[in-house]
Amino acid sequence: MFVNILSFKINKKNGITANELSMFEDNVSSKPKGLDRYHIFKDKKKDNKYYLIEYWNSMHSKIKMEKSTNFPYLNKIHQMAKQKNYKKIECDIVI
Repeated sequence: MFVNILSFKINKKNGITANELSMFEDNVSSKPKGLDRYHIFKDKKKDNKYYLIEYWNSMHSKIKMEKSTNFPYLNKIHQMAKQKNYKKIECDIVI
């Protein structure tokens, strides 16, 4: 199991809109192949800061999703993390 942790912001200028986050959450039933589950956390200290924690079967599955156009809201969070140098952590589950 591969875990991908991304930070992102909710605002029109430097992040995604609240509507886009809502659309992302509404599309839970059609999650990408290889994505076991995910959680979204809101930072208690920083306004509009969120964390997406994804549990993938493999890094290959995550990379395949990033190349796909089938999941635009999930891809947008991934692209923002890369382009804006938001915090990104990749790790394997040990226990």
